[in-house]
Amino acid sequence: MGSRIWIAGLAPLLAGVPSVAAAKAPVELAPTTPWNVHYADDYCRLARIFGTGNQKITLSLEQDAPSSSFRMTLVGAMLGRQDQKGDASITFGAMPEQKIMFFPGTVGTGKDGQPAWIFGDSVRLKPYSAAEVAAAKENGYAAVFDTPITEADEAAVTSVLIGRPLRNPVQLNTGPMKAAFAAMRNCTDELLGHWGIDVARHRELSRWAMPVTEPGKWLKSSDYPRDMLARWQPGIVRFRLSVGADGVPTACHIQRSTNSEGFDDAVCKGVMRRARFDPALDKDGKPLASYYVNSVRFQF
Repeated sequence: MGSRIWIAGLAPLLAGVPSVAAAKAPVELAPTTPWNVHYADDYCRLARIFGTGNQKITLSLEQDAPSSSFRMTLVGAMLGRQDQKGDASITFGAMPEQKIMFFPGTVGTGKDGQPAWIFGDSVRLKPYSAAEVAAAKENGYAAVFDTPITEADEAAVTSVLIGRPLRNPVQLNTGPMKAAFAAMRNCTDELLGHWGIDVARHRELSRWAMPVTEPGKWLKSSDYPRDMLARWQPGIVRFRLSVGADGVPTACHIQRSTNSEGFDDAVCKGVMRRARFDPALDKDGKPLASYYVNSVRFQF
């Protein structure tokens, strides 16, 4: 059986789906804690608990760098135990309903374990429009790269509605999320500062660092570590490249890895050798040092 290595392009873009009225009124959960921002070395996490007892749900949002998208995790007994991955119906405030893929999991062990829905890196408050998706497909998903979510959008979101596959929808009454996302931005700006990035100039980029060659070609089948191959070991690696003003990577850093023992070195060696970029440009069109974040999946 052959092995495969995939480097993600921009994540698939899902436009909003027509909203379908729920058969039952949602169970509304008020917040029982304030928003908590966790400053980690390689990511920022925004989390809050809603409801109590068997109706308690924890909402967690994470970012590895400033972005209009984020990872999302929902944890709570009300989510039930899902056996397979699937799509969840999620609606942020009055934004269009979205169908977003999630993977089931468990947080905690033994009797303390709670069902969890784990979403990927491309969750957004507002989905891309059909026109943006069409333009993205024609331009290798570069046309809508990080299409911004405005502070007005954030302020307008006052709840998160969780629908299918739940039989009865649940609504987390977040209140306006502008202040919460402002706190997240303060955290991700601090991350950039630690990486040696000019935060002020990056707020007004006219162009992000864009790959010159297809990211999927930066690693080859021969880069699959032999020890991992012999054990049929898959892996997912999230990496960050520092990119110079000339578009050449200057450093590689692993942000997350499922099997760091064998895959981390292979990823950094491969992408440092083959990745090249059109450099980021500031508001005046001048090149500047920047960064690029992506994921690699090793699989048979």
